[in-house]
Amino acid sequence: MSVPRSGGSPPSPDAPARPALIAHGGGNGFSQAREALASRPAFIEVDLWLHRGRLEARHERRLPGPFPILYELWYLRTAPRPPYHLEDLLMDCQGRAAVLLDLKNGLGKVPQVLRRVLAAYGEGVEVIASSQNWPLLREVKVACPRLALYYSIDTPDQFDLFQSVMLHDPLPAGVSIRHTLLDRNVVADFHDAGLAVATWTVDDAERARELAGWGVDAITTNQVEEIRAALADSS
Repeated sequence: MSVPRSGGSPPSPDAPARPALIAHGGGNGFSQAREALASRPAFIEVDLWLHRGRLEARHERRLPGPFPILYELWYLRTAPRPPYHLEDLLMDCQGRAAVLLDLKNGLGKVPQVLRRVLAAYGEGVEVIASSQNWPLLREVKVACPRLALYYSIDTPDQFDLFQSVMLHDPLPAGVSIRHTLLDRNVVADFHDAGLAVATWTVDDAERARELAGWGVDAITTNQVEEIRAALADSS
């Protein structure tokens, strides 16, 4: 299960459009999922945190000011809210979209929970897992050997580290990488190494067209319909 690589052969009439579009944070709650699914993306992205033994969708926020601390909005709401768990998202996406998991925590614990949820609710839903915690992805691969894994790359240091090991690491099927770290040659190098390239977060139409021209396999965006239209106009 993975974002199919862009290739040189002509697409069939029934082939999905490339690059695939990923709804950024589209799985981070009931209302977000409903809105994201209405835009018909190929994938719904979800930020997953292990909380009380379950995988819950939440998006971290950074405190204002010079504090290097992350907090989760979940902890700051005074009124109860219905939690949105991975199983909820998988059921909502049945027959409608694939799911890109962005795993945020839970080293040593997440893999077994993820395996149970996918076994119970994942039938018929394509799922990919990504994380900036690469050791966590290694644990996930042991628990879920059929799951395609994408190393998430946010900083130049992470990029340099990945480039130093990518030819010797058989684990990742691809990368999920900040778009400012890419150029045409980098995309080609990843493809030559057998890796699919998903990039984030791209809301500018001209930048999306440029990335598509370089052959990226997927684009994460907050503007699925607008980016789809821009790419269609340029094809």
